Order: sequence, then C-alpha cells, then structure tokens
Amino acid sequence: MDTRIIVIGLAALFLQTACAATDDPRQGGLAGYWYGTSSGKYEERQQQRQNRLEEQQQTQQELTEESERLNTERALQDQKLAQEQKRVLRLEKKLSSLSANINKLKVKSEKQRQEVATLKTQLQQTKQNLEKQKAAIADLDAQGGSAADPDQVRALEVERDRLADEYRKLNVYYQALSNAVH
Repeated sequence: MDTRIIVIGLAALFLQTACAATDDPRQGGLAGYWYGTSSGKYEERQQQRQNRLEEQQQTQQELTEESERLNTERALQDQKLAQEQKRVLRLEKKLSSLSANINKLKVKSEKQRQEVATLKTQLQQTKQNLEKQKAAIADLDAQGGSAADPDQVRALEVERDRLADEYRKLNVYYQALSNAVH
C-alpha cells in the first residue's frame, strides 16, 4: 500500500508540475483547466481579450465616423462642382444668345461694322475661354471631383466669375451698339 501512496503522490506531483507549466485552461487536460481557472489567470486572460476587443471596436467606430465624414464632405464638394458646371452651361447659353443677337444687327455705317466685328471677336474669345473652363471642369470631374483638388475648384470659380463679368460687359456693349444701329 505504501507504494500505492507513493505512486499517487508522484502522480499528483506530476499533475501539479504539468499544470504549473501553463495557465491556459485549454491546455494540460483537466488538471490544466483546474489550475488555470483556480489561479485567476483565466479571468485575467479573458479581461485582456475583452480589453483588446473594446479597443478594436473603438477603432472601428472612429474609422466608420471618419469615413462618413469624408463621404459627406465629398458629396458636398461634388455638389459644388455640379453647380459650377450648371453655372458655366447657363453662361454658355447666354453667350450663344448674345451671339445670335449680334448676328441679327443691321449696321448702317462702316464704323458700326467695325464695332460689330470687334464685338464678335471679343465674343469669340469669351466663348473659347468658356470652352477651356468646361474642359477644366470635366477634367476635374474625371479625376475624382472637387474632393480631388479643392484649390482647382476655387480657381475655376474665379475664372467663371471673370467670364460672367466679361459677358456682362459684352452685353452692355451689344446694347449700346444695338441702340446706335436702330
């Protein structure tokens, strides 16, 4: 019987030694489980995992919020670019209408013919500048919209305003010339 006790004692000592090698209750069999759960290491590992999960969820939440903010900003910039395209198209229609009106003028003198020719030349230059503006907007749109280059959008807006001012001046010149012809 003494041998039995010695064998049981050695077996218990062996199990304790095997369990002390790991604090993971999934390893070491039943004795490893008992040791891992009774030593508090299991709860500590669970808490570490929970902390890592919470950190990852927080990071994911922050990334989601940033993505939504960027998408909103991009949508606003794209809307701004679309409005710019509409403004340029309206200006183009106005220039076409002015051109048609200029072509209808019946001039009575050589001086009026020269003024009409000057007006037509200025109008043609404005149309060419407007075409460049449209091409620049199309290029910007193809590159990813206004979010791709906000500075370019501002430059396009300034150029559009300059072209609109040029149109107004041409229109005033046309009105004056029209009144002189009639």
